[in-house]
Amino acid sequence: MNINKLFAVLVPLLVIASCGGGGGGNGGPDYTAPLQNVAPVINNSVTNYSVEENQSSGFSVNASDADGDPLSYSISGTDASNMSISATGVVTFNTAPDFESPTDTDLDNIYSLSVSVSDGILSTSKDFTVTVTNDVRDDVISVSFNGVVIRSGYVQSANVCVEVTEGSGCSGSSSTTTTNSDGTFNLTQDYSGALVANDGFDVVTNQSFSSSSNMYLSNPSSDGTNVISQLSTLMHFNDNFDSATAQAKLGISDTYNIASTDPFSNLANPINENVARINTQLQILENAMQSLEPDQENSSPELLSNYKIAQAIANRSSNETTLGDTTFIRKLLGDWSFSSFTLSNTVWENLSAAISSYLQKVYADSDTSAHAYFSEVARSELNPLLEKIKNETITESELNELIFSTLTLIDRADSASFTYSDNEENLSRTNYSISNVGSDYYTVDSVNADTTELVIYAKVGDVIVFDPSSSSVFLNHPFELSTTQNDTSGVNNIGLNEGWDDATSTLTVSSSTPLTLYPHCGVHAGMYTQGRIEIVESFDSSKIDVTNSTSNMQVKGTVSKGPYKGASGFTQKVYLREADAGDNFHTHEFNEYPGLTFYMTADQGYHGASSMASDTMFKPKSHFSQESSSEGDGGTGY
Repeated sequence: MNINKLFAVLVPLLVIASCGGGGGGNGGPDYTAPLQNVAPVINNSVTNYSVEENQSSGFSVNASDADGDPLSYSISGTDASNMSISATGVVTFNTAPDFESPTDTDLDNIYSLSVSVSDGILSTSKDFTVTVTNDVRDDVISVSFNGVVIRSGYVQSANVCVEVTEGSGCSGSSSTTTTNSDGTFNLTQDYSGALVANDGFDVVTNQSFSSSSNMYLSNPSSDGTNVISQLSTLMHFNDNFDSATAQAKLGISDTYNIASTDPFSNLANPINENVARINTQLQILENAMQSLEPDQENSSPELLSNYKIAQAIANRSSNETTLGDTTFIRKLLGDWSFSSFTLSNTVWENLSAAISSYLQKVYADSDTSAHAYFSEVARSELNPLLEKIKNETITESELNELIFSTLTLIDRADSASFTYSDNEENLSRTNYSISNVGSDYYTVDSVNADTTELVIYAKVGDVIVFDPSSSSVFLNHPFELSTTQNDTSGVNNIGLNEGWDDATSTLTVSSSTPLTLYPHCGVHAGMYTQGRIEIVESFDSSKIDVTNSTSNMQVKGTVSKGPYKGASGFTQKVYLREADAGDNFHTHEFNEYPGLTFYMTADQGYHGASSMASDTMFKPKSHFSQESSSEGDGGTGY
């Protein structure tokens, strides 16, 4: 049977089967054809997206399915390995992209991928690109810093960098440079921050500096010179010590910029000279304190020497600004909280005297090398002596030389010769004002030297200057010294060999100076009949006139006993005799006046002021003027 005949037979049979038999029903059809499945659709109208670097988000795929079937997502394509897609169609970067270091195939920061969405049977795909854009905030910017590193002079071969982590020095820094022979440097860095310098050596003495001894400049400038110094380091370590505080508490001119001015570049300038001295003193002081308590340098920042020194300066209440001020050093030591030894009164007294005496001898002359040598001798001589003081093993001769003959110690220890001026030389210089009443008599500080037994006392090392009140005094009445009274013939007059300089009317007492001298007029007898000069080893208070000078005075010299031992300069509000016990007086002795005891109230006056006051100046003579006398030289002590 052919197929057409078979089809003709079967069709009627199917019709019959569907229409007949079985009873019931309305005779309608009961068959429904199945619905056809529809593929999902990706609805995103935008296929090119842009995202900023350093974030992982990409874009979201918006897909739908007409049949309401659950959808699944997948990605493929050139850069698909860099990305992932979530179950809800969110495309993200596996690692936040870096614009400066792209990882797409073309390395052009355009990531290509294809997203496929499936309903389990059918799927749809669409191509996308994600462009990574630059975040300028993390752009690498090369910053150049020019500057100089100074301590007690210029530091060569010091490491200079921008510190990455506080206290780490140059560890981890991406760029480090070293200083030249004049302390200068040029640093190009990929980021900015505090400049730090360590290591290196002094160009004059070759004194080396520790790699752990960091100096800082907190806010360097890319536009000018940056000075990394002891002063800038204090400002970095302690927020209470800023530029204004340094200027006010250390006597620095408010026109001086600590961060950008190199003081050693022009020591002829008095302002620079002052700042150079301060930096050198700070170098010496920091090393001295670290030598006394080295273990604290590994402690928390508030225990570091630089922090404590800065805090002590910020807390100063006195008008005195010098770092060599004994009152300041004494308080610094008292507040230090030493853990390795006990700061007994004796140790405290001798440490403050030794440190302040040494700092008082730091001079800012035009020769930069002087600073370097003062610092080097402090390291090699002062610090070991401080250790002896701490351990109470120092001898009296060592202590006396350190406090009262500091320059002798420095000159002996210094291996190279350098020149300086002793700014305390006037402590041993006493001026007497000489006038005359015709040819009848001289007056010495207004005391009649003919009728009054006026004795001037002096010891070896003292300098006595006789100042004429006018040019005519010595012109008409030549002032001479002799070993006999009224030596108008000049037979026994002394000269330069005995310490007398007739041109300047100055007597410098030496071992060759006769023990008794008689001032006189070379022309007229009887002008200085009762007076004389006596050279003594010590002074006898019973021979000093305390009756005619009971008011407050000032003494020029160095305190030799008591808690403020070592204070040099002008000690104000002292008295020659003790007042009532209720006035709470304490005694003083001075190195320049051995054997004499002075008195001072507890809360009055000042020890070692840098300039004289209006108080009557004490002079070692047997009679005092009723009027306050002026010293004449102004004084330059501490």
